[in-house]
Amino acid sequence: MKYSFPVTCNCGEVFQVPVAGSKFPRSAECPKCESSIWLIAPLGNLVAMAILSRAATELLKNGDWTLAIVLSAMAIECDLAFLFMKWKRIDKGLPTDADEEGWENEWRDIRGIAAQLEAVSVLLTGKSFDAFVYQNTARLATIRAEYLTFMSTASAKVLFVEELFRRRNKIAHFGKIDFEQPDAEVCFELATRLSKILAAMDSERNNALKLNHSIQAQAPSQ
Repeated sequence: MKYSFPVTCNCGEVFQVPVAGSKFPRSAECPKCESSIWLIAPLGNLVAMAILSRAATELLKNGDWTLAIVLSAMAIECDLAFLFMKWKRIDKGLPTDADEEGWENEWRDIRGIAAQLEAVSVLLTGKSFDAFVYQNTARLATIRAEYLTFMSTASAKVLFVEELFRRRNKIAHFGKIDFEQPDAEVCFELATRLSKILAAMDSERNNALKLNHSIQAQAPSQ
């Protein structure tokens, strides 16, 4: 799989670094100032990032609006499964093959993207998806400003399901392949926002884990 990631040089230049498969390059050269930059593979789900990057390529370079929609939705589905499995493994400690097979079955039994968003949000934050989004007023205000149909009583989860995944379903389930650029732009933007929300959930779970370890370390021994 070929994809690319943006890199920011100290001179301010932002450029794309091509990647093939899982072999992340060790360095890159800035096309503006020709400085060599040592690279570190980004944290998180590299596969989901790669798929979202390919969606951007289809949207911005190739003009394949339908494929951009499919890839945008696929990136989120990949990230959801990744986070679900990641924290199941962390909570277990030393998972066996049977454990992982059980989690695979558990994930498959969570039918529908709305239910998957809820499952991951509860696992990572202990809150429903909407509750997590609503607790961040800046994030919620940005979504409302971008999507005027999103009223204060609406569900953020429903917005993502209806505007992103419903379009993808029309492609995969009903063979609709004549989407236009505005459709692809909305889907890519929503997928980008949703990936950031999932990253924030992951960070909250990680911070809770660190806090718990700190409390345990400071507790007096019996």
